[in-house]
Amino acid sequence: MNRMKRLAFVLVIVSNFVLCAKAQNPVGQFSLKPMAGVNISTFANAAVDMYHTKVGFTGGVELEYGVNSWLGVSAGLLYSQQGVKIEGSALAISQDAEFIYYIATEMDGKLKCDYLNLPVMANFYIPAIKGLAVKAGVQIGFLASDKISVDTKNVIMPVSLEDMENNKGYNLEVYNLNDYPRTSMTSQSVSQSGVCKSVDFCIPLGLSYEYKNITLDARYYFGLTQIDKTENPDTAQNRYLSITLGYRFGL
Repeated sequence: MNRMKRLAFVLVIVSNFVLCAKAQNPVGQFSLKPMAGVNISTFANAAVDMYHTKVGFTGGVELEYGVNSWLGVSAGLLYSQQGVKIEGSALAISQDAEFIYYIATEMDGKLKCDYLNLPVMANFYIPAIKGLAVKAGVQIGFLASDKISVDTKNVIMPVSLEDMENNKGYNLEVYNLNDYPRTSMTSQSVSQSGVCKSVDFCIPLGLSYEYKNITLDARYYFGLTQIDKTENPDTAQNRYLSITLGYRFGL
């Protein structure tokens, strides 16, 4: 009798396990999931240290097919606002017959890059935790628009060659414009589009949790493309975190 009770208990656990797995990902069925949320984007592997995180909107729809009880494959179309804030200082040097000129520049602005992204994901459902999935895939993004808007301040600081020979130069480690005497100062605003490449490739990795068809999804995207297409391109690549809420409809 005890063996029968134990066998019945095991059968109940197994049947519940199977039902939960099917509920997470209906086998052989398609589902549609509208989703919307936020991006927190930045650049990686940049040649300069003046790019900072920027918050933008993301939203779209994904279509998923249940391959089996623990695997789903999805493809999506997502509108994605990406880019960076630009804040920092840079120093350039020029020279004539009498002077060396230190040209300090402070920049403050944004680079906005909006994409239409097409992610293809493998969704691995965790049977032990109903609703939890681990995601990995590939993504191609097509640039919808881009614009860089930057305010700059330039200060020219001359040092005579004689002073340089007598070690009376300036500390190049300090880029604060107020630390230097100056002969001239200029300010300007720059606005330009067409600075980013038209196609961007990414590797997305993420987690999602679904409860009563409502899905909370978090993904991190590793950009593989050096996106700068200007005359002297930076080596920057996209990196961003997206957090979205979606609702699954069975088809």
